[in-house]
Amino acid sequence: MRSIIVIAGPTASGKSKIAIDLAKKLNGVIINADSRQVYKELAIGTARPSESEMENIPHYLFGHISVKAEYNIAKYQKEVVDLINTTPEDKQIILVGGTGLYIDSVVFGYDLELENDNKAQRELLSSLTLEALQSKISPEVLEMLNESDRNNPRRLVRIIEKAGSVTSRNNIPIYQCKYFVIDISKDDLEKNVRNRIENMFKQGLEEEARDAFEKGYYRYPALQSIGYQEFLPYFENTPQYTLDDVKESIIRNTMKYIKRQKTWFRRNPNVIWVTSLGEILSKY
Repeated sequence: MRSIIVIAGPTASGKSKIAIDLAKKLNGVIINADSRQVYKELAIGTARPSESEMENIPHYLFGHISVKAEYNIAKYQKEVVDLINTTPEDKQIILVGGTGLYIDSVVFGYDLELENDNKAQRELLSSLTLEALQSKISPEVLEMLNESDRNNPRRLVRIIEKAGSVTSRNNIPIYQCKYFVIDISKDDLEKNVRNRIENMFKQGLEEEARDAFEKGYYRYPALQSIGYQEFLPYFENTPQYTLDDVKESIIRNTMKYIKRQKTWFRRNPNVIWVTSLGEILSKY
């Protein structure tokens, strides 16, 4: 059975740096498990590691698709499984990111449905109850919907068709897996988030978001995420909505997302909570 190490945790918990340091010690390769860092146009706002930050460690599934492309959990799972199956045995696979659903789809081998435009499939979905449709959508996605969308069967059908759905899940890993989650206090996380967002603006986040806006990319789902959606009122010249308002909205939405991330990982009885690289090495 192939060995996998997961380095998971909330946004701004230091996962990427720990994963790189771990890869150096274990002759590892790093596979992305962040649902937004896959997009090539979104580098700064997703905190995607730069070439220099990768420190010559092989990184996969970072910035490899366009925001214009249709991408979902089923496609992600297939790409990761293909990488796992083709990576040399002497390389330690390290899956790093904060998207719990993406990680678990690989570790636990979820049965997934790809997007399906078949009329019969749509009719089948349309015949399901509201509760049945909601059960086919990941908790992460469901929690991000407003109340109106969450209770709109037609909207839920389209989400399932576009994103793929989980048809079967279990809590038994299909790989030999050490599932580490970085444990960091709320106060430290908020401090890290504020520092990170300030640095993002210095690196050109506003310019990155504006470029996407001017190219019409905001009509794609990837731009409806934290770090980009907050710019829309600013770019549309909403009265009294300043760049400081954008920053505070990003911070506030990020902290709400961190809470959801922690909730996801706490549900998993397989995780090992750690605070440092040394602790990971001692439990590896």
